[in-house]
Amino acid sequence: MAAKYFSVIAASVGMLLLTVGIGVGLRIAGGTEQQEGLPSAAPALDPNSVVSSFVASDASVFDPDAFKFHTFKEQFIADGENFIEVDLRNMKLRLWSAGAAIREVEVLSKGREGSWWETPTGKYAALAKSASAFSSIGKVYMPWSIQFYGNFFIHGWPYYPSGEPVAKGYSGGCVRLATEDAKTVFEFADLGVPILVLDEADTLSVQNTELIAQAQAVTVPPQLSATAAYVVDLDSGLELFTNRHTEKLPIASLTKLMTGVVASELIYLEKSITILPSMLTVDLPQSDNASSPLASLLASVGLATGDSYTAFDLLYPLLMQSSNDAAVAIGDFIGQNFFVKQMNAKAASLGMTGTVFADTSGKSAGNISSASDMRRLAKYIVEKRKFLFDITRGQHYSTFGPLTFAGIENYNEFAADSRLIGVKNGQTTAAGQTLLTVWNLERLDSGETYRIAMVVLGSEDRAKDTEALLAWLNTSFGLQ
Repeated sequence: MAAKYFSVIAASVGMLLLTVGIGVGLRIAGGTEQQEGLPSAAPALDPNSVVSSFVASDASVFDPDAFKFHTFKEQFIADGENFIEVDLRNMKLRLWSAGAAIREVEVLSKGREGSWWETPTGKYAALAKSASAFSSIGKVYMPWSIQFYGNFFIHGWPYYPSGEPVAKGYSGGCVRLATEDAKTVFEFADLGVPILVLDEADTLSVQNTELIAQAQAVTVPPQLSATAAYVVDLDSGLELFTNRHTEKLPIASLTKLMTGVVASELIYLEKSITILPSMLTVDLPQSDNASSPLASLLASVGLATGDSYTAFDLLYPLLMQSSNDAAVAIGDFIGQNFFVKQMNAKAASLGMTGTVFADTSGKSAGNISSASDMRRLAKYIVEKRKFLFDITRGQHYSTFGPLTFAGIENYNEFAADSRLIGVKNGQTTAAGQTLLTVWNLERLDSGETYRIAMVVLGSEDRAKDTEALLAWLNTSFGLQ
């Protein structure tokens, strides 16, 4: 339904999307010398040679996967599958058999929105079942439990060992049902049955008609060094700029955003780990901020053998200084191989079909994604794990006590910009420079604000490319 809705809008507004380097066949005379191991940069663009290509393109103005979870649902129905739908927006759980809804029950409680324990959305599956699971964290029994991801379950109303039910209120992230309803779901759910957790509208209510109108007049693209670039309105899926945005490329330390997501969802963040020699990288990590000396970075992070840190502590050097040591230590909470497996499972649950993670740090050239997939991850973080983006900007949280790394320097570009929602940079020989940013930009003539995601991959100067995109948005759309 959503895909059809997008296509109707796209047909009505005409060709609004700037698609650079896809089907245009542009080449630049002369070119530039490439550093060994870096991907080829996108060619500089001659505005006179591409205007007609914008008009001729048949690309959709909207990202067709902006509402990926509803696409999953429609496919399950079309294929006649059995699945469980958890509709967090309307607090309903539905059982689907052979593509038809056969039962609907009330969701009584979920993780509080915006909290550290918000219920994760995505495409999951029934991993394990227990008629009476016991939570070692909450010290309660959870009747008719179905595990769908990490420590997240669908279950009946929990109760203490004394038999007393827990008080009404938000859960720690699990989906709570009336116990009799949970038994019905438990009996329906075979192991492996898909579980689709949704928290989005059935159709898109377009809020950016001004951007659509403005886009019709845009003909000149920004000049970038990046191999791939993507600019999109997160809330509507309106694509403002694309250049090789679906191409699979190394992403370097943008990987650490997924490391942070998985850590926050699978590890009890107050749990501590003692640093072992094996957790400390032997070779100096390549700095994710070219202006910051490597020695300074290592000194700021200050991880040392024998020191103990909570998982929450380690999120700060991980996301502010791109510490590889912190990434390895976080992975060791549950084992490196299992952690990376969960990173890939999470990517699959979000519909990041072009993404593969090879480690927790991003050092390996095997950490591959696309600008489009990274936008999908950014949207998830904004909506479900925004505190991770807050940390990338240096915001201090006292949720788990005093911060061990409260005074460390932030190596993320633009961190002091008040318009910034979140940021993560990266750099390796294979990936070149990478940068993901999410902005809260305003049209001064209308006062409307938009959450705009930008991704640049394979850049020679990620900050300069992002500044060029910001300037282009201001000139072309009046966004600042």
